[in-house]
Amino acid sequence: MSKPFDLIDHPFNPMDGKIFKAGSESELLLTPATDCTRFSLRITLTNLTIASKAFGLEIPSNIGGMNSNENTSALCLGPDEWMLLAPESAQQTIQDSFDQIDKGVNYSLVDIGHRTVGISVSGSAATQVMNSGCPLDLDKMPDGSCTRSIFDKAQILIIKYHEKSYRLEIVRSFAEYVWNYLSIAGSEVGSSNSLK
Repeated sequence: MSKPFDLIDHPFNPMDGKIFKAGSESELLLTPATDCTRFSLRITLTNLTIASKAFGLEIPSNIGGMNSNENTSALCLGPDEWMLLAPESAQQTIQDSFDQIDKGVNYSLVDIGHRTVGISVSGSAATQVMNSGCPLDLDKMPDGSCTRSIFDKAQILIIKYHEKSYRLEIVRSFAEYVWNYLSIAGSEVGSSNSLK
């Protein structure tokens, strides 16, 4: 008997085992992004320092801002909305830390770990390929920032580490669609080799 989706420890990831290279290895590489714990945080700006202490990393206050430390990131998506990314092993520790926040501080921390999957887009042609399906001019997007956008028909979250390195967070059901779009766009970069 199958288990309900929310009881599955590691639900099916449509990106598992995929890799796509175009041109030389430095031109374009698509891979599944490292899976992680994901939280949606809602809290007022006045209490952001308290949340930062609980998370163990300074949470940015400017929309589109990002702060990262090794495998942990805090992304500001709106005036009072953040996404927190951390290694899967840190999930319970983060929840416990937020549980210790004074009861007078109103906040919402929701585990959204299985809602999206990540795709890593890297190489010298990364921005070019990303621009093929995104209405934003990603050349003008600052390094170390994030934004919500559309990729063709799919809603995505774009994390730009620098011009040669992106992470896309995509609703699980659209992940393969976005992967296929990126692969087709990437095949224009040079001689391509899709391994899966």
